[in-house]
Amino acid sequence: MKTCFLTIVSANYLAYARVLADSLSHHHDGELQVLIVDRATVQVRAAVEKSGLHCVYAEELGLPDFERLAYKYDILELNTALKPSFLKLLFSKGFEQAIYLDPDIQVHAPLLPVMAALEKSEIVLTPHALKPVMDGLRPSEIDYLRGGTFNLGFIALRKGPDSLALLDWWESRCLGQGFNDQAFGTFVDQKWLELAPSFFDSVCILRDAGCNVAYWNLHERQLEQANGSIFVNGVPLCFFHFSGVNAQQPQQLSKYQSRHQLLSGTVLHSMVKNYCDALLAAGHEQAMKLRYTFSTLDNGTPITPTMRRALLVSQFDEQQPFAAASPLQRQLDAAGLKPSSHRMTHAATTAANFDQNSLQVRAINFLVRLLGRLLGIERLIQLTRYGALLNREAHLASVLLKRPLDFKHRLRR
Repeated sequence: MKTCFLTIVSANYLAYARVLADSLSHHHDGELQVLIVDRATVQVRAAVEKSGLHCVYAEELGLPDFERLAYKYDILELNTALKPSFLKLLFSKGFEQAIYLDPDIQVHAPLLPVMAALEKSEIVLTPHALKPVMDGLRPSEIDYLRGGTFNLGFIALRKGPDSLALLDWWESRCLGQGFNDQAFGTFVDQKWLELAPSFFDSVCILRDAGCNVAYWNLHERQLEQANGSIFVNGVPLCFFHFSGVNAQQPQQLSKYQSRHQLLSGTVLHSMVKNYCDALLAAGHEQAMKLRYTFSTLDNGTPITPTMRRALLVSQFDEQQPFAAASPLQRQLDAAGLKPSSHRMTHAATTAANFDQNSLQVRAINFLVRLLGRLLGIERLIQLTRYGALLNREAHLASVLLKRPLDFKHRLRR
């Protein structure tokens, strides 16, 4: 059957796509199809041309409200939200099978288990893990519950009634509610596919140990090298997912985990080092300097998460949300939602980098204790619960814009 392989990147991840394409070419025919989630500026076009990849720009998907989507979602959300739309486009071009791989994946052997699964099923998914793990380290089963049973760094589809119905349903959910909002219950495109085995018949949960190997399942998978090939639990390693690997820090497996150390001389250590070397050789350092073109307004003002969510509560049917002079942006200005500076340098706080002894954390903890004394513990609990509520969906933007909170679940595009 006519099969395509695809991935999705913004321009700053072009080196990842190049490494994926090179690894794929050793084991499968056909050109990797790449969706570029960035405006086709002179700089972006030059980087795409230099990469030598076969690329389509997100605006070429033909989505009528693309500007709103690009404003509503941040870079992670938009890249993932467009996945079903890109799959639909490729099916419309005559492909009969489509295999999506995240750009931070490297193929090590022919994807024979995937091809075998597609012969029997229209939809193929891989679980994060096949065995329980609750040893006090991360990720754990709690993380799987938060992020989703299946890792959507991979999905394979064979064109048919179930896969096409899944794409229509999944696309509407991704474009309407593809938020990275785990407190609300969504995690970009991934969490939705929790429902796929219940909604669709032709679903295969691929349990091959050599597929989608990553930090989240290494507790159950033993890597070995023999005769120039890598094996996992005795079967060929088909593809490894280098999620969270930093090319400048090849001594660290992933910033998202605390379970595994890279020990010199091991197969895993060699794999990570070789992958980081490949990224650097593919121009990773240059690509990472490319600014995400949907990150600012047309006057250079950075778009904050609250500004993005404000689009959902605005009274305007805004068609030019990136225009600094638009009614939406004037309204956000009046409500004090704009950043005070054109520079945003805050880093995301995670379990890995949270410092409970920092001056800032100690000061906030002191204020929390003081509030407990002043308000009483019951009122403090109510206040923290309300704070958690404001952190979900578009609630904070609603309050800042003096609008009522909206608790209805809509597919708003």
